[in-house]
Amino acid sequence: MIKKAADALIVYGALILHDSRVSERDNANFLDLMEDYFNQSEADLKKDERPELSYQVGVTLENTEKPKCAVDEPCLGIIEALEPFERPLDISAHSPDPKCRFFWRMGDNPPFETQFPTLNAPNVVPAAEFLKEKWTHTMEEWGNAMKSASV
Repeated sequence: MIKKAADALIVYGALILHDSRVSERDNANFLDLMEDYFNQSEADLKKDERPELSYQVGVTLENTEKPKCAVDEPCLGIIEALEPFERPLDISAHSPDPKCRFFWRMGDNPPFETQFPTLNAPNVVPAAEFLKEKWTHTMEEWGNAMKSASV
């Protein structure tokens, strides 16, 4: 099972799991939260960026990240081997990635000092009151559901 999951991520860049232990309610709560979050103004979203931490917590807005695969020959070979309808967006022009994402780290900080500050960076909780009150609970609930579905 683990090898199949790893292969799917390598070949397709995505993995779909169905686990009956994950409730549709939890899924809907998470999706609703993300829709509400990304419906904020760009100025409000920018408050949650952490470029100094390589975007390893908080939001990464569209057209920020450049795909590493654009210059990686083995990766380009995998894309070339895919059927045209399975291929990702054309990255040959090295254009930045058009998607937004929010990175919420699961688990505790390392119990030791580290020379890698991103490992100890606190998660970002949006300032908007309508999000703040349910953010941590929903993110942890969904993250734990995803973790339990993958073991």
